[in-house]
Amino acid sequence: MTEKEMMEKIEKLEKRVEELEKEVSYIKEDIYEFADDEEECNGHCSHCEGCGE
Repeated sequence: MTEKEMMEKIEKLEKRVEELEKEVSYIKEDIYEFADDEEECNGHCSHCEGCGE
């Protein structure tokens, strides 16, 4: 593999990673919106220990 081919492959991978990061952020937003719809926090979120409210 030439250096040029390697650089092109790296650029493609960087673009794909960027696309995947966007998709993950959309999924996170959906999860947080779903969690916010709950009246009470039952500790179902992995990022918290339950609501203090």
